[in-house]
Amino acid sequence: MTGRRTVMVDTQLRHRERTRQESRARGTMAIWRWARWAALFLAVGWALNSVVKLVEGAQGRELWWPLLSTVIWAAVTVHGFATYRRIRTRTLPALTRRTAA
Repeated sequence: MTGRRTVMVDTQLRHRERTRQESRARGTMAIWRWARWAALFLAVGWALNSVVKLVEGAQGRELWWPLLSTVIWAAVTVHGFATYRRIRTRTLPALTRRTAA
């Protein structure tokens, strides 16, 4: 009888852990759903800022921050889109045992 009870408790624990992982994945996906677009907007904004400063005749010293910010926000954008896609296509289907949407 204890063997059966152990299997039942293990199954409940695995289900509870899978539910936690699914909640965490859905939360991360919800954050990246809008944050990736915000990061893209900021990357484009900093890039345009750099172009405007170049057109106005800015020198290298004045351009280091806009250029660095463009690179940073572009990296965050790429990470956001990749993370969102990975969760949507691999993580959630593996946790829910359903096909990717």
